[in-house]
Amino acid sequence: MHLAQRITAAVFACALVALVACHPGQAPQVAATPDGPAATVRQLAQLLRHNDLSGFARAAVPAQDYRTFSDAWQQDLSRWPLSELPLPDKLVPMLAALSANDAERQLGQDYDRHLAGQSADLRNAAQTLGLFVGQYVRNQGDFNPRQRAHLAQVVPVLATWAQSAPLADAARAHTALRTLVAAARATRIDSDADLKAAGMEASLRQLQPFLAAFTGVLSDYGLSLADSLDKLQTGTVTEKDGLAMVAVTYPLAGKPIQLTVTLRRQADRWYVADYMDQAEDLRELLRQAPQPAPDPAPPAPSPPTDGKVAAQ
Repeated sequence: MHLAQRITAAVFACALVALVACHPGQAPQVAATPDGPAATVRQLAQLLRHNDLSGFARAAVPAQDYRTFSDAWQQDLSRWPLSELPLPDKLVPMLAALSANDAERQLGQDYDRHLAGQSADLRNAAQTLGLFVGQYVRNQGDFNPRQRAHLAQVVPVLATWAQSAPLADAARAHTALRTLVAAARATRIDSDADLKAAGMEASLRQLQPFLAAFTGVLSDYGLSLADSLDKLQTGTVTEKDGLAMVAVTYPLAGKPIQLTVTLRRQADRWYVADYMDQAEDLRELLRQAPQPAPDPAPPAPSPPTDGKVAAQ
């Protein structure tokens, strides 16, 4: 793939990450303890709007499931909720590239050499990438049917946006690089080992400012996720046997996107059913995982050689 296409692919992947990961801006206030499944969806959206990834994780699943995800994170069995992002494998490599030594200068030079002023090439790359990612979403990837239906709407909208976005504007690009490099370095995460060492809760807290910075950059390029959240609406709610399906509509780059969120009731609260199912599967994996060997006992003290009783 031509360098212009590779870099645009990274931008496109990041746009998908930012779309699902956080939504800045103002949103309708909802109760701390939401009343009903539609209010729960709005509460989760509000937490994302505040870039509160750890708060989102705690509100999305019951406490037992949260502990399960945290334990599985430490055993490299899960990276939830980061795994819920489209193309989640792009996030850590992007952080590593942005936080590398001399990243701002090197990436800036690469941009100036290959992309600055290349509007036609970037439009063609965005169109090609949109077709490629759209085909991947339709036929590959580990998506459930509802995720696949959602992304099938999102991808062509983002491809159209990327074709008209000012990606060839050098001044704008260098400003974005300065912002993203500083934010990436502040995370102190540039490898999966860093995620494991920090643990789930701390990793989510460390990533929040970076995702906020990235959505700000997207807004400067004409993709306002704040507008998407401001105009998010919950529609028909269907409840049966402790399950609720909530219809959600939001605009993305001026196009309406529709999806359905399924929630499950537990102890008079509503949580995301897909996440609860993942936690149950992880508990089984954790039960089957070999337990770490206990630390060896310290050696017994050597007996004294002069006939005296050893000090206790």
